[in-house]
Amino acid sequence: LLVLILGAVFIVAVKLINLDIQKFFERLENVPDVLSRMMAVDFSIVPDALLNIVTSLALALLTLVMAIFLAMFLSFLAASNIAPNRYLAIFIKGFFSIIRSVPSLVWGLMVIASLGFGNVSGFVAILISAVGYLTKTFTGSIEETGGEIIEAMKSTGASWFKIVYHGLIPLCITAFVAWITVCFESNVSESIGLGIIGVGGIGLLLTQAINTYNYAQTTTIVIMICLLMVVLELVMTKIKNKIKFGNSRL
Repeated sequence: LLVLILGAVFIVAVKLINLDIQKFFERLENVPDVLSRMMAVDFSIVPDALLNIVTSLALALLTLVMAIFLAMFLSFLAASNIAPNRYLAIFIKGFFSIIRSVPSLVWGLMVIASLGFGNVSGFVAILISAVGYLTKTFTGSIEETGGEIIEAMKSTGASWFKIVYHGLIPLCITAFVAWITVCFESNVSESIGLGIIGVGGIGLLLTQAINTYNYAQTTTIVIMICLLMVVLELVMTKIKNKIKFGNSRL
């Protein structure tokens, strides 16, 4: 029954998007030609690419720092087990559910309409998405792990601020760091993707190479982006492992 349902959904989806299978197979003959053109690298673009990678990393890091402070503040107001006001918590969760439903590229286009092209628009667009993501994940971590410590500290007469600062933050810090590392990788990816709409960095350089059909430069930039993401993954994994090991020793 499940196979039949999935098959029916697949057929309906193909009809709705007007997927031309015949044209797809006809154009497959162009793939070897494009791949042969991309089997080249242009080392002259490497210095500019490295400089733009630094710009993308700086943009991702700046938005991450801002997002961490905003999300930590908002998540403690939104977590149901520690929220000082139930209606405020519902509003924050609902508001950021709407924020997360809109891709950062769309936010970027909306911001550009007001602020114009450039890194400022990219910063605002990535910040909106990052705050939405971290607020949701931080809130979930607080609600999952904070129940017992909250009850214990409330029984001693601790204030809301003391429960948050002395009880919940030390308890949730490992989970927070794990979410932050994921968010940083996402910010880097988004800063690259926003190059399509004029945000500076390696994404803009890649867009320019694609638009001019410079296959060698495109291949070189893609390789450098892949290496960047691999290095980021290794570094973030090492950071998470060190924090987990340190906490297990404590």
